[in-house]
Amino acid sequence: MASITPRSGKFQLRVKHRLLPKPFFFTFDTYDRASTYGQQLEALLARGIVPQDLLEPPEPGRKADQRLSVVIGEYLNLAPVAETDVPLLQLIRGEVGEARVSDVTVRWAEDYVRRLKAEKNLAPGSIRKRVGSLGRVVDWHINRTTEKNETRPPNALRLLPRGYSAYNQQDAENLPDGMQPKVDVSRGFRLGEEIEAAVKRVLAGEKRPDRERPWPVDPGFPVLFELIINTGMRLIECFRLRVDQLDLQGRLIHVEGSKGHRGKLKPRTVPIGSKLAEQLRTWCEGRKGLVFDYWDGSPDDKRRCSARLSARFATLFDYAGAPHLTEHDLRHEATCRWFELRRPAGGWTFNEVEICKIMGWTDTRMALRYASLRGSDLSARMD
Repeated sequence: MASITPRSGKFQLRVKHRLLPKPFFFTFDTYDRASTYGQQLEALLARGIVPQDLLEPPEPGRKADQRLSVVIGEYLNLAPVAETDVPLLQLIRGEVGEARVSDVTVRWAEDYVRRLKAEKNLAPGSIRKRVGSLGRVVDWHINRTTEKNETRPPNALRLLPRGYSAYNQQDAENLPDGMQPKVDVSRGFRLGEEIEAAVKRVLAGEKRPDRERPWPVDPGFPVLFELIINTGMRLIECFRLRVDQLDLQGRLIHVEGSKGHRGKLKPRTVPIGSKLAEQLRTWCEGRKGLVFDYWDGSPDDKRRCSARLSARFATLFDYAGAPHLTEHDLRHEATCRWFELRRPAGGWTFNEVEICKIMGWTDTRMALRYASLRGSDLSARMD
């Protein structure tokens, strides 16, 4: 049986069960986290499963040497974790949960990377995400368990050599038959006038000659398409957009950014052109609340809504004859358009710092990643 008691601004969870040699106590920052952890623990005990760390108290001198499954669980419960990081951390917990913190040496980290390559054949970027997420967990745990007068032990996950995620010759030889070394893929695709025109025809209801019926018309989708391609707003920022965030007179959108530190909102202001402003004015006439009707407004539906809209964009692009195109490519296209925008009298409208502000980036290197400028456009500027 679990009980929660407020103590000095925190909440102490107490779980008593016949499978436990003595009651289990743990303190959480919030009541909800204590309740969630208690429910999870009771569910395991009801199935006859006792987490090993509850049966084996730490030995003297090994206070910080918990299993990674416990450390990751505490991190998920106590740390300000971004919502998008939770599924990955739960996946990592299943992969390495049996190891203890003391097991995380450089050799262990290198072996973990080799397994991600040989067994899962992950791309280098996916490997770096796993190592980075686990590294943050270990950093957090070390900071919590190191006394003020003690030397902070190193985090082996931070000591991996540069380029550790890339496949070398030995990694390639260890891959099972049928698997090939993965490389990071840079999305340098530009939409192009022909593809954009084809997409707009499909959005307008035009049927392809080789199809039995047109792509299902959705009145809001052309507006969503134009919003992303002309501003670079993220998909989640678009379907969460409210009418009161639009300043159509001033041609501005006050965006509640979705990529802030630890999941916090990072507001920014995005300028819009007169054509998009007029399209939004017509679409939003008489509307209140959300600009689009795709999201039900609940936190649980955010991920499902993103998946639904991404899949719908995929069917749109496939029908338009561009199956290689993704919704996120529209954000790359928008970035290039911001860079190419000229003033009527000549000269560039925005510099790279201003474009980073528009796109919601704090690192100007992101501009280099997203700006897929065509050689033909660059050569045209020389005349």
